[in-house]
Amino acid sequence: MIQLTNVTQNFGSGVPVLHGVDLKIAKGEFVYVLGGSGAGKSTLLRLIATETTPREGEVQLFGYSTRNLSSDQVSRFRQSIGYIPQDFRLIGDLTVEENIEIAWKLGNSKTQLQDLTLAMQEVLGKLKLTERRKVRTDRLSGGEAQRVSIARALIRKPEILIADEPTGAQDREMSWDIIQLLHQLHLSGSTVILATHDREIVRKLRKRCAVLKEGQLRAEDATWL
Repeated sequence: MIQLTNVTQNFGSGVPVLHGVDLKIAKGEFVYVLGGSGAGKSTLLRLIATETTPREGEVQLFGYSTRNLSSDQVSRFRQSIGYIPQDFRLIGDLTVEENIEIAWKLGNSKTQLQDLTLAMQEVLGKLKLTERRKVRTDRLSGGEAQRVSIARALIRKPEILIADEPTGAQDREMSWDIIQLLHQLHLSGSTVILATHDREIVRKLRKRCAVLKEGQLRAEDATWL
């Protein structure tokens, strides 16, 4: 489903961040992307999320090279991808519900409003946002805003879920609740790619690990722990 071949990527300044990365992720896998600050985790996830293309090498999704996709094809691919970025990217003058509804419509254009209502109730309840559903997102705490970003990705039940440090603004209890939600999505058949520096999460929920160090994929196991 996802394949990176000899991928090299630079920052805008030309400083290299990924070097010759090869990685295959099969449909339905759960993969941790591990590594310290500056190791290249976020850049790797952005490549898989079709937010950018590599300077060298190739990223393939569903058998297609992302380098050769038209803008229409990119839009269709993104309907199958749920992406939780570190910067949340919420629309501040819209409410929690409105932010989530926009994401729903982008990925579920033919579904009924009743389906949205039920899905909204479920995801807001699981992320402890029910009482905040009518609040504008620019009035939320950092932890609440992060959970709205997670809800926006989860509500569509995407084929691929890409999560970049989704527990960074949460307490321990909420962090584990979020990981459980990602695991449930995985059990339903979705491919989950989770970047984290939280060793306790990886120890509790053992999955395949892709370990980055200084922009290179150094291991595909749990030896980082």
